[in-house]
Amino acid sequence: MKEENKEIKIAIVVGIIMITVCILAFIITSSNKNNTKTLDIKVYKLYDIEGTEDEHEYRACKITTDDLVTINKEFKKIQKLPEDKKVLGRQINGNYKIIAAGTYIAFDAEEENYVYRNDISAIFEYNTSLYDYVKKICE
Repeated sequence: MKEENKEIKIAIVVGIIMITVCILAFIITSSNKNNTKTLDIKVYKLYDIEGTEDEHEYRACKITTDDLVTINKEFKKIQKLPEDKKVLGRQINGNYKIIAAGTYIAFDAEEENYVYRNDISAIFEYNTSLYDYVKKICE
């Protein structure tokens, strides 16, 4: 009788351990799915339309997953630029444009250190390797 009670107790403990492990595995798996982000970033270069004098169009650049990660990091930094980095009376052409989450930034590769943010319609002075990086990607 005592031996049967021991076996039942062991079976119950093993069952509880198995259920706990299954629940933990389910929680970990479902939390990983929720943390996976999709980076919806598009990079464009401005081109003159042949046969016209003042017409231009943006064409998409081909980017890899590694490019997406690098561009996203710099894009987020630009979105957090402080007010004291704003530049008044400056204009850019916007030869390159990066669109993410409904907002975009634009900059000229030749006119380094200036970037336009459309969410607040302002040009900022910001020194980053992003300008050269995007220029290489779009060549």
